[in-house]
Amino acid sequence: MTERELSRCARHRLAVLRHVEEVSGSVAATCRYYGISRQCYYIWLRRYEPRGSTD
Repeated sequence: MTERELSRCARHRLAVLRHVEEVSGSVAATCRYYGISRQCYYIWLRRYEPRGSTD
């Protein structure tokens, strides 16, 4: 993958994470909308969260 493709992929993943927080409030509904599994969503969420987060 090129740097540009990686950047686009990262922006897409961030958009999915933000959609839950800002639009739907529902992980299940967002995953259906974007056509991804909830397992995939939570993997992305773990990767996005800063290390050592106590939330």
